[in-house]
Amino acid sequence: MSETKYKGIGHKEVNKLASINPRFHRISSMLLDHIFMTFTVVPLGVLIFIILFQFQENLNKWIVLSLMFLPFFIYLNKDILNGKSPAKRIMGYQVMDRKTERPASELQCFIRNLTICIIWPIEVIVGLINPERRLGDYLANTKVIQAEKEKLNSLWSELKKMRFKPSYIGIVIIGIIYFYGLSLIMPAPMLE
Repeated sequence: MSETKYKGIGHKEVNKLASINPRFHRISSMLLDHIFMTFTVVPLGVLIFIILFQFQENLNKWIVLSLMFLPFFIYLNKDILNGKSPAKRIMGYQVMDRKTERPASELQCFIRNLTICIIWPIEVIVGLINPERRLGDYLANTKVIQAEKEKLNSLWSELKKMRFKPSYIGIVIIGIIYFYGLSLIMPAPMLE
């Protein structure tokens, strides 16, 4: 495992542990992704909660559900740009299609993250056992490989190049079905 060039909080400690156990490097990438995405979606979630609280009498159940699941939908699409989430860019990983050995498609990246909302702790354990593939990777036929490290601002340049693709429709449809299923198991007071 090569020395990470990114100099951030805990950089030396992470690299020291990664050199002792390379599996820790992959798990630290998963945890860093979780932290990045939490800081991204929690403020959005708070804003949505405030909006829902202010206008709850005027909104129907489906609008409420859509707004509630929007932060989770963003979280599930963290790898959508070239198979690299923010932490994967910094730590040097990329999600690849196992069959073609090319970067995973947007739809594959979304599908591999569907297990994150439900069984995140189990995914971490599987990641410790097999750093290349967690349960979501088996579902999407993907794997995580070491790739060139990038700066976080590379997200913006890729975001600017992003164009509509038909697979985005599939992501939205699968997302609607997935979140509808989750809404069925949510406690009823949350939806009233």
